Amino acid sequence: MPIFSRDNGDDNGELCGVKKAGDIIACVFWLIPMSMVGILIGYGILFGCFFPLCAELYNKTVASYTAYHQEYLPTFIEFYAYAGILHPLRRIRVCWRSLISKFRKNATTLNVPRECTFPQELFEIIINFCYPHRQTLLTCSLVCKAWVPTSRRLLWIHVHSGDRVRQLVKLLNSPDSAISPYAQKVSLSMYTKQDRLMRYRHALRTLANADSRIIRAKITGQSLEPARALRRYFPHLRRLSFSYEDKGDIEETSAANFRRILLYSSLFCDLQHLSIQFNRQGNSTEDIPLSSLEEITLPAGLRSLSIKTWNKDFLCWIKRHRATLRLTTFKLKVDSHWQSALDSHLISAILRPCRTSLQFVTLTIFECKNGFLNLDYLTELRVVVFYVYHIPSSKATLSSLNSSHIENITILTRDGENMTRDYFDQFMTGISFSFSYGKSGLRRYVPSIVGSSHDI
Repeated sequence: MPIFSRDNGDDNGELCGVKKAGDIIACVFWLIPMSMVGILIGYGILFGCFFPLCAELYNKTVASYTAYHQEYLPTFIEFYAYAGILHPLRRIRVCWRSLISKFRKNATTLNVPRECTFPQELFEIIINFCYPHRQTLLTCSLVCKAWVPTSRRLLWIHVHSGDRVRQLVKLLNSPDSAISPYAQKVSLSMYTKQDRLMRYRHALRTLANADSRIIRAKITGQSLEPARALRRYFPHLRRLSFSYEDKGDIEETSAANFRRILLYSSLFCDLQHLSIQFNRQGNSTEDIPLSSLEEITLPAGLRSLSIKTWNKDFLCWIKRHRATLRLTTFKLKVDSHWQSALDSHLISAILRPCRTSLQFVTLTIFECKNGFLNLDYLTELRVVVFYVYHIPSSKATLSSLNSSHIENITILTRDGENMTRDYFDQFMTGISFSFSYGKSGLRRYVPSIVGSSHDI
C-alpha cells in the first residue's frame, strides 16, 4: 500500500472538507474549548510553581518592614488585590450584563449625560455643616475648585490679629493672600490715641481695595476714631457693635462721646443690626443727660437693636422714631445698680410700635416704681429671655405674655437653682406654661398643673 497518492482533485481524504460546512463548525467548536482548557492548565501549572515562591517573598517583605511601614502594608495589598483580581472580575460582570441586556425585549436603557454633575448648592450646604471644623474645611478647599469659595469663606470668617496689625497688612498685601475676598467681619480694639489708628487704616484700605465684602464690624476700646475709617471704606455695613469704655471724668465729655456713637451709627444707611454698650468709669450710676439729638436719625432699615446701658434721653430719642421703627429683635440688658432708674412705661413706648414685627425679646426685669412691664400687646413673639434680679417682680411680666407663637422662654438669674425653685413654687402660682431657668438656662420649670420640674 503506497504511503503517498496522487492528488486527482478528490477532497474526500482531507481532515476537514471544505464542502462540508458541518465539519468546519464542529472543528471550531472543538478547537476553542480545547485551547481554553490548555491555557487554564498552563496557568494552573505556573501558579502552582510560583505560588510558594511568592509566599516566601511576601513573608520576607513583611519581616523586613518596620512597624511604621507595616501600618500601610494592608493598603498596598488591597490595591494589588483589587487591580489584579477584583477589577477584572468586575469588568467581566459589566460586559456580560451589557451583552445580555441587548437581547432582552423589555430592557430599558437610561442615558445619563457625562456632563451631569452633583448640584453645587448641595455641596455648599454640606460644607456649611462642616463649620467650625477647620481641618475638614481645609480638606474641602483642596479637593475641588468649586468648593474653594465656600470653604475659604468659612475658614476666614473670623481673623484675629490683636496688636500685630503690621503683619496683617503685610499678609493682606501678599499676592498669595486668600483672606481679603472672603473676610466678612472686622473687629477694631484701640485703647490708645492715634498710635495704631494709622495701621488700622492701612488694613482697612487694603481690604477695601481687594473688594472684601465686610458686612459686620465691632469697635472696642476708648476711641471712636475707627468708626470714621469704617464709614470711609465700608459704608454698607449691616451689623455694627460698639463696646465703648468712657473714662467718666467730665459729664459733658461722656455725653459728647455718647452722641458720637449715635451719630456714627446713623451714617450707615444699610445698617440692620446695632449694638451699643457704654461703660462709664467712676460714678457710673448717674444718668448722662443728652442734648442736641434731633438732627440724628436711626437707619431706616434697622431691624435689631441691642442696648447694654441705661440712658433715659437715649431711649426717648429712640421713641421719637416710633413711626419708622420696625424691630424684629430688641435686647435691653443693664446691671443691677440701674434698678432705681428703670422706667417700664418708656420701654413699653418703644416696644408698642413693634407689636406686629417683634419676635425676639431680651429684657432685664426689675421691680419698677411705675408698675410692671406689660408685654400683652406683643402678639408675634417667638423667643423671650429675661434677666431677673428680683424673682417676684418677674411674675407679672411673665403673666402678661399673650403670644401664641412663643417657642422658648428663658429666665436667667444669679441665684442658686434650689433657691430659684423655691421662689418659683412660692411666687409663680397661676403661671400655666413652662420655661427654662437657672444661671445657664439648662433647667426647666413645669407648673404643678402641668407636671413636675425636670432637667432638660
